[in-house]
Amino acid sequence: MSAVLLLCPERRETVSIIDMIGIKSGVSIGICLIAIAMTLIQIAPIKLNPWDRILTWLGNHMNADIVKRVDVIEAKLDEHIRESSDERIRKVRADILDFGNACMNGRPHTKEEFEFVISECDQYEKHIEKTGGKNGVATATITEIRRLYEKGLHDNSFMKEGENETGIH
Repeated sequence: MSAVLLLCPERRETVSIIDMIGIKSGVSIGICLIAIAMTLIQIAPIKLNPWDRILTWLGNHMNADIVKRVDVIEAKLDEHIRESSDERIRKVRADILDFGNACMNGRPHTKEEFEFVISECDQYEKHIEKTGGKNGVATATITEIRRLYEKGLHDNSFMKEGENETGIH
């Protein structure tokens, strides 16, 4: 061992510093020196962050079970959101087709009803475009609804608020 050696005058022998301090004290001092060095490295503008690595490793091991549970919950939530979105789009499509069918059967509608259904058409078309879905019948119905809306704007032929389908207040 090449530790600093001292000469003990009474015994006339050499003694190392670690022997003087004791092994336990030497290990404690060594750990303290490593902790101080790691702290200095952490503070220095070097990308080496030993405390971050140690704490990240420790946190990952302590929270592994929780992370697995969160991943399962996240997958279930994603599936639920997807199913809910699909159900909402099916309902919007059914409303569009129902409104279009009523228009084609001659049932009058207010301007507000047309505007609401057209906003639903826009939402439906964005969804179809985003997902790459097909909507053959709905496309034809949406085109007809928009045509009837434009005609109503041009002719001012929308059903007025408070009128029934026969045009009577």
